[in-house]
Amino acid sequence: MRRLTLSSSWLALAAYLLLSVLLFASAWRDPFIVQVGAGTDGLLAMWFLKWLPFAVSHGQNPLLTNYVDYPAGANLMWNGSMPLVDLVLAPVTTTLGAVFAYNIMATLAVALSAWSAFLLIRRYVERALAAAIGGLLYGFSPYMMAHLLGHPALFIVFLPPLIFLLLDDALIRQERRPLATGILLGLLGGAQFLIGQEVLLLTALMAVIAVVLLIALDPVAIWARAGHALRTVGVAALVFLLVCAVPLAVQFFGPQRVQGIAEGPNIFVSDAFGFVLPSSLQAIAPAWAVHISDRFTGGLAEATNSYLGIGLIILLAIAAIRYWSTPIVRVATLLGTMLAILSMGQTIHYAGHVSRIPVFALALVFPLLARFLPARVMLYGVILLWLGLIRAPLLDNILPVRMMLFVFLAAGVLLAVLIDELLRTPTLPSPASGGGKSWLSSPRRGGKLWPLAGGVLVVAALALLLPSWPYPAATPPLPEFFRSAMVNEVPEGSVALVAPFSGATAHGAAPMYWQAASGMRFRMPEGYIFVPGPSPDPPPSATQRLMRAVEKDGDLTTSFTDTVQHEMLGELESWKVQTIIVGPMPHQDRMIEVFRTLLGREPSYQGGVYVWWQVHG
Repeated sequence: MRRLTLSSSWLALAAYLLLSVLLFASAWRDPFIVQVGAGTDGLLAMWFLKWLPFAVSHGQNPLLTNYVDYPAGANLMWNGSMPLVDLVLAPVTTTLGAVFAYNIMATLAVALSAWSAFLLIRRYVERALAAAIGGLLYGFSPYMMAHLLGHPALFIVFLPPLIFLLLDDALIRQERRPLATGILLGLLGGAQFLIGQEVLLLTALMAVIAVVLLIALDPVAIWARAGHALRTVGVAALVFLLVCAVPLAVQFFGPQRVQGIAEGPNIFVSDAFGFVLPSSLQAIAPAWAVHISDRFTGGLAEATNSYLGIGLIILLAIAAIRYWSTPIVRVATLLGTMLAILSMGQTIHYAGHVSRIPVFALALVFPLLARFLPARVMLYGVILLWLGLIRAPLLDNILPVRMMLFVFLAAGVLLAVLIDELLRTPTLPSPASGGGKSWLSSPRRGGKLWPLAGGVLVVAALALLLPSWPYPAATPPLPEFFRSAMVNEVPEGSVALVAPFSGATAHGAAPMYWQAASGMRFRMPEGYIFVPGPSPDPPPSATQRLMRAVEKDGDLTTSFTDTVQHEMLGELESWKVQTIIVGPMPHQDRMIEVFRTLLGREPSYQGGVYVWWQVHG
């Protein structure tokens, strides 16, 4: 194990924090109003930031709610709930606001993710600078830039590298007792579950695949350590269950639990061109390349996170070939390549087109990488196993493209090994002869021209990955009504129908954000949140259909019939709606006409919204 000095560790963290703040300069110019990223998922995350402290202070269950999709409500464990993050940031949220708390969350997530990768990679390289660049690749990767648009559960990824550090302790180094390592591992696993379940599932899958690779590399050595490792994992599993017993019970046995596939298969996958073509989130992104990447299935926040760049791919290939004899290089190379292939889903996509060629066909590249039959057999077996697992409950909701998180972690390890060699002076002894304790430590080989050429390649490869600056930021639309004392006229805890109708539309979670800004003053019979079906919309209703139609084209000539009006009045009564609020939206005048006709009276205009009071009761 390389010695990790406190000075190098804290210096790396400080550098990552500075870079993160600079990256989000647009948001930090006015962090109380402007948020990092854009889109409806960020608004949903801010709703969660407000919900947990509200629920705790009002005696509500923070894992369940009927403040959206009233009266049935929703099971938040099946949604983007991050109870641990929401709890930690509660003091910030309640005092400085959800937008500021969100910006803190995004900024720290990038810095801490890069730092934890640095701590992991430092174990396998001699120099802190090499590990710092490897951590930089992980924490500021295109994967992170894509999900920072609004997927907190996917960009708060500082725990997986720490989990792998403990797994290395459990299976390779084995210097601590199984009890100590197991407790830490269980706590980290529980923490990750309370931050992002999909990342935890992916981390567990990656750990299993990595163990398979290690067994293929040296079965005798791994089996000799199996007893210690199994005891550690057993303790970790017990601790994990103790930590997560309540949220697991709510998720799998509580009301409104979601079953089935929430997202369509073979959509959120890596495009074959996506590995080499940048998106608009990169600083160096020719218009012709962006024109192609904009067509990838899955959209900007998903399919574009596969970008490695031709320069980095060349560097990784050089590292793999040059240091293939090193176990950590073999593991990182095989794991990263396999995950990149699996991230492509079921059939190969190219430039946004979906082919009928199965992704499994790409496994034929492994004979070029694996020089021994056992590894090939293991690799093919893992791929076949994955093709079966993606249809299993829970795992069938994992989006393949999100495996790229671990491709960048593997790439960070390989890049750090390569840079470590470039920084090595010829007089330094090989760590292999210096008593390094980790079985995965690597020997070095030198060269005269290689350091200069390699350094140029590293700079060029990293330049291609630079994110666009400043990073996108947005000001969430918030009418004055919801952030002023005017909203207090709405009876506390009553039901309010808000237009636009919240759900899987362009406006998505905007009404939920308004609800959160009001201090959760009212409940809503709508919401952008997954419920049984599965669906991100509440159960279909005449009110929903009519409001969506108005929002879409404003045409009432055929849809607003007497029958529909009768159904809507019945739904308003069954939902116990006391207030109707029409906020900024497309065809706002037509929506006002709908409720003016339905209720037979004019609204009042307050704080940028139109309000009908005392609708029922």
